[in-house]
Amino acid sequence: MKNRRKKFYERNWVFKNKRVKTIFKPPIKEIITILEHKGVKFETMKALEMFGRAGDWITTSYADKVKSLEVWEIDKKWEKKLRKNLPYATIKILDSIHFVKQNKNLPKFDLIVIDNPMNVYGPKNNPVKYCEHFDVMKYVGNLIDDKAIIIFNVNKKPFNYNKSPLWKKRRKNFYGSIDISNMSLEFLFSFYKELFSNIGFTTKFHLKMERHMPHLDYFVYSLRRKKAAKRIDARDWISLYNLYKYKQ
Repeated sequence: MKNRRKKFYERNWVFKNKRVKTIFKPPIKEIITILEHKGVKFETMKALEMFGRAGDWITTSYADKVKSLEVWEIDKKWEKKLRKNLPYATIKILDSIHFVKQNKNLPKFDLIVIDNPMNVYGPKNNPVKYCEHFDVMKYVGNLIDDKAIIIFNVNKKPFNYNKSPLWKKRRKNFYGSIDISNMSLEFLFSFYKELFSNIGFTTKFHLKMERHMPHLDYFVYSLRRKKAAKRIDARDWISLYNLYKYKQ
């Protein structure tokens, strides 16, 4: 089954025209290679693509490598293409951000790809409901058991920014009182490390890959859930009382 999947996705990435035959390599392929060199074993991972669209841009770059794949997409018009492009995946048509916020009987994943849109977006009845990955990131822990790798888009220098006042406001609310039109990598790495720490995760490592210079990068964070502080049961104090009294 694994070889069949791999051959299918390799064929899916070959585009032909009258003159040349080329294989398109999106930047996420480089990320996968780097992670493999770091010892990440994709064949053991349950993967989730949160913004699937047609599944022919990002998802096929790693679909043949993972143990299982689930793809979420809000617009039903993409369902047919999703099932064609990713026949071995579980496809769900839903509002992924709303679904994660509910935190009810959610599946858990080891690899989460958040290929979030830029600017504001949302369902047809509220097209400005969400912005970038801001509305889902603090809830992403609902999808993680013990550890996971998260890949998401970060726009450090937005294009045509001043023409979108609502987008500007949302970014200001998320990142705080800094120049959000041109953010440094140093700030962003620290910001997301702190964000993930606040929702209960330590960062094992992080990296970034340029996607569209000088604006957009893929950020990659390897997260592990923090262990709850060990509490001493009241019964432990009772059992030690006589010894403690004797030593005094």
